[in-house]
Order: sequence, then structure tokens, then C-alpha cells
Amino acid sequence: MPYARSSHGCSHRPRRLGVLAGCLAACLALSGCAFLDFSPATDPSPSALELAKQDEETYRQAQTERVQALEREVSRLRSDLEEAESAMVSIESGLRGAQTRADAVSALAEARISVERARASAPWRRAEIAELTDKLEEAERQFQAGNPGSAVFFASRAQRIADSLGEESRRIAAVKATHVVSAPRANLRVGPSTTDAVLGVLPESTPVLLQRAEGEWLLVRTPDGSAGWVHASLLTTRPR
Repeated sequence: MPYARSSHGCSHRPRRLGVLAGCLAACLALSGCAFLDFSPATDPSPSALELAKQDEETYRQAQTERVQALEREVSRLRSDLEEAESAMVSIESGLRGAQTRADAVSALAEARISVERARASAPWRRAEIAELTDKLEEAERQFQAGNPGSAVFFASRAQRIADSLGEESRRIAAVKATHVVSAPRANLRVGPSTTDAVLGVLPESTPVLLQRAEGEWLLVRTPDGSAGWVHASLLTTRPR
């Protein structure tokens, strides 16, 4: 069946939407839903109290950005789910042949361009790039098998992922004084030392926004709404 893979691929979407919605609700509760720009922090004051307040604001900004990132992902997954449901209705109603070979050729051409742009503009998003690559390859297989409707379905899913990555790269391009991870990977830590707990691992090319320095450590924010400390030797100035 042309849509066998799409049905299997969408079986986990409602569960994933539920998990993301729960994360979003928790983030909203923590952040107070304040809207803040992804902009550099002001120069830090030598006062310990003021530094503490600045750091608190940095983490609050990161939390807000995390909420926004979850909202965008929930919206994309809802679109995928709606399209999957529409595809199933078409199968059941006998309208599966409504999309032509020409429709598939056009959808594939647009998806290929978007995928290449996403790979170049957001290389740090490895999981998302792997996902959209898989969708595009499936679209190609369905097209070669003579299933234009299935080809359009998978191409459009790849297109949506690529569009979300393009939007993120445009937001980052508008930010000044951005650095990137220059090592194969960099630990994002709770505090400015190797004894502090690791919050996450940033892959190479991940852009970060510097907030302040403490010795050889830098407090940074990431595009997905994380905040923490990275050793300065693992970062380099992002080419403009």
C-alpha cells in the first residue's frame, strides 16, 4: 500500500504531541509566558547581587525561548497529523489518485531545494536534518514506485521540517555577537567549572549567544532555549 509507511510514521504523532504539550505547559508555568527578544545581554556589573540578577534574567529568557520552540514544534506536528488524517480519508474515499505525477515532480523539486538549504543553514540540527532526509528519500521511493500521492505526502513533510530550520537560522542571523561551537561537541554545564553537572551536549556549529564571562567560562544561551556555561576554548566567533 502506498501509505503503509505514512500510517506507521504517524502512529506516534498524537503521543508525541501530548508529550510536547505537557512540556510546553510546564515551561509556561515556569516562565510566566513573558515575551523576550533573543538579544545580547548588557555589560555585567561587578556587583555580585547584580550579576546574580543578570544570570536569573538569562535563564528566564532561555525558558521563554524554550516555550516558543515547543510551540513551533507542536504546530509542525499538528500539521503532519492533519495531513496524515487527510491522506487516510483520501484512501478510504477512493480519492488516492487525485494527485498527479506532475504534482509529485513539483513537490519533490521544491523539497530538494529546501532540504539542501536546511543542511547548509542549520548543520547543528542533526536529528531534524536526518528526519527530513529520511522523508525526502521516502518521497523519492514512492515516486519511483508510481505513487504520486504518497510522494507528495512525504515531500511536504520534509518541506515543513526544512522550513522550520530555515526560520531558526534567519532568527540567529539577525543576532549580533553570536559565537558557535568549534569542537566536535561541547558540554553545557550548570556552573563555570568541570565539576558542575552537564545540562546537555552542544554539537559542532551550534550557535550560542554570549551573556557574560567568568574566567575561562562563558554563560550562553542556545537557539532552543537552553542556558548554561561552556568553556571558552570550545567556542569561536561566528562568521558574518
